[in-house]
Amino acid sequence: MRAMDFPIRPPRDWFDIPEPSEPTPLTFEKNGRVYGHLALWGSCHTGFLNGAVAECVQPPPSKADYQHFHLGTLETSDGDVRVGKLTYATGHAPLSASARVAADHYDNTGSVGAFLRARNGSVGIWVSGAVRSDITESGFRDLRVNPPSGDWRSLNRNLELVAALSVPVPGFPVPRAEVALAASAAGDVEVESLILPPWVPEEEFALVASADYQERKKALTAELAERVERDRAFVRRRRALAASLSE
Repeated sequence: MRAMDFPIRPPRDWFDIPEPSEPTPLTFEKNGRVYGHLALWGSCHTGFLNGAVAECVQPPPSKADYQHFHLGTLETSDGDVRVGKLTYATGHAPLSASARVAADHYDNTGSVGAFLRARNGSVGIWVSGAVRSDITESGFRDLRVNPPSGDWRSLNRNLELVAALSVPVPGFPVPRAEVALAASAAGDVEVESLILPPWVPEEEFALVASADYQERKKALTAELAERVERDRAFVRRRRALAASLSE
């Protein structure tokens, strides 16, 4: 099978492509550049929780700057960059698997299709990067026709993205979120694992126009802004403490 001829050291700026103001399906350009949304804030997915239908399963933002996804290092045209991998030609890891076991599942059973940087955007989870330099023609075709699905696992009591997988979208039944629950030390029920189905542009564009979506997005945007301010306040307090100790 003939391999494609994408750059083995892709441009550094491919991994820092700005997020647009509208939902963008994952896009693979013919030069090997990749960008798009893995999931949209506030989007609801029907899911099963212990046999019952959940009302609204939403993609969670990262509290760790996606460090549990950015486990690899890729050499670019301007230095190294930490990246995550988009895999294909395998299935999702079991919901019962830990974050490490889940990541190993994708590494050991699937093929790497692209290297990506992820971040919390204003519209959703934004990723950008480069297609693997020696991917085959059929592999590149499969990446372009099969949208990505995210895999989140519980780490430090927060769901963090650990993998992204290109999967075929079946016409029936409607793809559903997969959720696993676990009890916390305090006895509360927490989400332990989450796998969201790929988003379909036509459905998501209609969703974004709805008032219900706009309310959920507004609430999540406010939560993210509050979290950023808390982090900045923490840094300011640390600097003030360090300055006082040095006097």
